[in-house]
Amino acid sequence: MIINLDEVDSTNEYLKRMVNDGYDSDEMLTVTAQFQTAGKGRRGRQWFSDPGTALMFSVLVKPKLAIDDCSMITLIMAMAVRQSLKDMNIETLIKWPNDIVLGDKKICGILTEALLESERIIVGVGINTNQESIPDELKESATSILIETDDCIDHDSLLESIIYNFEKLLEKLFKNGDMSDLKSEYEQGLVSLDKEVTVLDPAGEYNGICKGIDNRGQLIVSHEGQETYVYAGEVSVRGIYGYV
Repeated sequence: MIINLDEVDSTNEYLKRMVNDGYDSDEMLTVTAQFQTAGKGRRGRQWFSDPGTALMFSVLVKPKLAIDDCSMITLIMAMAVRQSLKDMNIETLIKWPNDIVLGDKKICGILTEALLESERIIVGVGINTNQESIPDELKESATSILIETDDCIDHDSLLESIIYNFEKLLEKLFKNGDMSDLKSEYEQGLVSLDKEVTVLDPAGEYNGICKGIDNRGQLIVSHEGQETYVYAGEVSVRGIYGYV
């Protein structure tokens, strides 16, 4: 089911209120909006877009996984977005764990939140589609599909495709309980594969070479002769978002 809104604070918050008000269907529910007044990304960062110029939606999922493993759903959504854009002849890559990159700039962010009491996951997605310009403070790291390709995106068609691909990929994830059947496909679109990355770890920043992901979706980084596994945190990739 899809709920279409003209304006909302954020589609993630809308779904949280629905659950708090008693919504308990196991059916996957999607909410999309023309404009968000309080959209956000990871670590509470604000996400702004002019009305109608971005595809913004959130999906409510009852996962067949332990809550600790639900971070893999972020990777699944990234794969779904990439595949849907590829079907439109728009070639993108994935910046682990939650961005889609066109050229060397971000066009999509994904925010996954766990609702522990209801055992549900909300996956929020914002895709820069039809913006004709990007604010000066973001131009180095962000762009839109229209700016890069001159293609004006039909939001309804793109959303329908993403949800279709997301459901198919989720089925594989839930069947196996991990990324084992999806790992190779994910890595084909990983922008950092075999490249130097900088991991901003709370214990200290370090550099290494990205070697892909493991079956739980952790980023594998070769560092000082050993492989480290990055579960969460910031990872910078040389040549992406202005990082050199």
